[in-house]
Amino acid sequence: MARQVDADLLIIGGGGAGAKAAIEAHDLGLHVVMLVKGFLGRSGCSIFAGNLNWFGPPGDGARPRSEAERQKQTLEFLAKYTHYLGDQEYMKNAARFTFDHFYPWLEERGLYILRDDDGAVVVDLPHGTQAWATKMGMSGQIIMDMMRKEIFRRGILVLEETAATSLLTAGGAVVGAAALDYRRGEQIVVRAKATILATGHSNYLSLRSTGTREGTAAGWVMAFRVGCALQNIEMQWYHVSDVAWPRSWMRLHLYPNPLPGTAHQTRLYNRDGELFFDGTSVPRNPVPYIMQLKALVQQVRAGKARLDGGYYTSYRHIEPEVVRGHIYQTQFVEKLGLDPLRDVIENGVTWHMNVGGIRVNGQTMQSDVPGLYVAGSVSALVTGGLPNVMYDGYVAARHAADEIRGRPLPRLDQSVVERDLARVAAYFRTDPEGRLLPAQVIKRIRTVMWEHMNYIKSDATMRRGLERLQRIRQEALPRMHVGSPSRRFSYDWIEAVDAEDMLDACELMIRFSLHRKESRGGFFREDYPITDNARWLRHIVGRLENGALRLEELPVDLRYAKPAEEVADFFAVDY
Repeated sequence: MARQVDADLLIIGGGGAGAKAAIEAHDLGLHVVMLVKGFLGRSGCSIFAGNLNWFGPPGDGARPRSEAERQKQTLEFLAKYTHYLGDQEYMKNAARFTFDHFYPWLEERGLYILRDDDGAVVVDLPHGTQAWATKMGMSGQIIMDMMRKEIFRRGILVLEETAATSLLTAGGAVVGAAALDYRRGEQIVVRAKATILATGHSNYLSLRSTGTREGTAAGWVMAFRVGCALQNIEMQWYHVSDVAWPRSWMRLHLYPNPLPGTAHQTRLYNRDGELFFDGTSVPRNPVPYIMQLKALVQQVRAGKARLDGGYYTSYRHIEPEVVRGHIYQTQFVEKLGLDPLRDVIENGVTWHMNVGGIRVNGQTMQSDVPGLYVAGSVSALVTGGLPNVMYDGYVAARHAADEIRGRPLPRLDQSVVERDLARVAAYFRTDPEGRLLPAQVIKRIRTVMWEHMNYIKSDATMRRGLERLQRIRQEALPRMHVGSPSRRFSYDWIEAVDAEDMLDACELMIRFSLHRKESRGGFFREDYPITDNARWLRHIVGRLENGALRLEELPVDLRYAKPAEEVADFFAVDY
């Protein structure tokens, strides 16, 4: 029998977006319940936020600028950052929130932004696009630790190691969620007047990933199943400069971003010791992840690098005081017996964050389905950055509070509840034929995505990947079993649920990818190596209709910034 919990507002997710939403909603007088698949503020992607959006407010220490100039620079950069698919009105509002709310809110709580000896905020030079709460690479950890304390200080009910397994609907609206507390081995039903889905990025779908095991795309899949539209989920970002070995350190990122207090950025060398990328060579795009990827593709094609290694990051040209004083990652480089001021560090590509996600109203964070709001990187609005995801949580909480204040708790549709609980309970199997642990099935899924849906792909590789995923669904899912008869601390149980969600998400991603016949930013097809703004500067939107995926193309609002090119060689544009 499932335990039932009631709330004014249910928040699914414990990263920056979910935590900010919980704090705001509680302070507005709502009774809040949080479902956190891992640990609040200590899992997922928010802890890996190393640097923070800055873009210099008017009259900052980096370079005095007018409000109009700052806004123009911000929107031109963010348009490129999202390959011109981002919601530009949303980006303008989120950037303003950064200075009006985000930084003051942090400093009011004693978490100060990195400053030099004169008290000026340390930024990259000459652009002034980034700031840090502490050393580069560590800002997310200290911010999320502060937010964890803020939430527990308020007495908000947080159910950790408790994964939402489905959204519950009644009368066409979301009325809560079913969940699995895999620590205690019990199923839970949360009834709520409104729900905020804040499950973060979906980057654990491949063998090399910067995210933790929570990033299985469950948020996409749960929303899709109840009628929400997905948008641009083919757009997956990758890191080029993550540590290749040891494998357990793959999420250690050697940032190519503008570095603190210097005009330099890291450089990349191929296996022959030849320099093939310096971020300062693309000044119009100061955060050069996409340009790194384009340069790496050319090295791979020339046989001078691999996606999983054979190329290297160098700090050797950067001032020693910057490397030692401002960059957190160098201590790990030294643990490998390397000197970051002399040696190069081998890199590999990792899946980092999704550009697409659930289609959402950028002004309210409402989804297509009544009762469901979406905040943070699970949506198609934001690609990352703690200021942006906290903006989402802030807006979602306030709009949800306005909607539900004074409303009674909804009725649950018991047939829906029982169906969803039974689906999850059925995965607790101890003796199916074949005996595959869920982790083994998940590894097969992630291997398929690494081999067939990596940055370099084509129609042939993607269709082969789709065939392999369908075989896993038919042959491996029915053979999964849990390794212990105890329901307590049953990670096998939740991973069995994850395996089904991951298969659904991966198949959806491939079908979206087959539909987009061009290359754009984080999406590269060898068989369509052009950026076609005339035909494909469109949102690809998919919905579940009559049990099947229906795809359509919708226009992009380019009200503040738009690309100069109509059709161009993919490698010739800087986005």
